[in-house]
Amino acid sequence: MAQPLSEDAIFTCGRKLLIAEGKISFTISSDGIEVKFPTTRKISTELDVPHYYVLPYFAGLEANGYLTRTERVGIFTTPAGSRRLFTGISDEEQAQVEKILGRKIMDALFETEV
Repeated sequence: MAQPLSEDAIFTCGRKLLIAEGKISFTISSDGIEVKFPTTRKISTELDVPHYYVLPYFAGLEANGYLTRTERVGIFTTPAGSRRLFTGISDEEQAQVEKILGRKIMDALFETEV
């Protein structure tokens, strides 16, 4: 059965897929950390909904400054999106993410913008 869709469901699903894969690709700049997000097709498959159902949510996340999408490059969180991706995670998820990224990068994800 399909899960209800929301921006939070997209982030929760994205985090779940990243943890399950066991690797998280990211870029660090003076602006913050940007995480390569799973594709819209992977998200729709995981949520068990048609691909076109998730597209408006990705558009909303992009319009709200949480994601950037570039054709043939991929989907990346903005620094604000990276923080949102890992905010409110369970202790178990945090341990899994920390195992992948390390403590210093986990700390950097949660630094507030200046």
